[in-house]
Amino acid sequence: MDLEQTFLKIIEKKHKELNLGQDYNAIFSKIRDFEANAIGQIGEEFLKSVLNAIDGVINDGIIHDEYDIMTKSGVSFEVKTARKGRTNNTFQFNGINPRYNYDFLICLGVCEDQLLYRVFKKDEINYIHKERKYFMKQNEFKKQLVPMNPDNQVNYKLTLNIKELKE
Repeated sequence: MDLEQTFLKIIEKKHKELNLGQDYNAIFSKIRDFEANAIGQIGEEFLKSVLNAIDGVINDGIIHDEYDIMTKSGVSFEVKTARKGRTNNTFQFNGINPRYNYDFLICLGVCEDQLLYRVFKKDEINYIHKERKYFMKQNEFKKQLVPMNPDNQVNYKLTLNIKELKE
């Protein structure tokens, strides 16, 4: 038995299952090579660039606990960036803390061929006591925030379908 060849075949099979053999011709296709923290940094830097062109960003070099970006006019933003899942058309935005003080939560969804978004006002994050759960509510839209893990009542995740984001 050739151990290296056996191992290689298993790797190639898994690579094909995960659809990793795609080309890199789509505009944002390189996003698939980054781990989650890097994707978050890319999204935050992108939004800083956009907001800086509109209002100006206070870039004080301080890592903030409760928001990612503050504009010169005093509006604060929390930015969450996720790439589209490999097997379904959803994005998982992790590390959302509903108790933090920010004005807007921006969810950036990165597909290999497009950038999508959804903007939530802070007051659209609601705790519904009867259900003992947090929800994102915008008009008819209602989506539960789910704890990152069973014992974590601080950080939540929000899963959005591609159709729930805007171009």
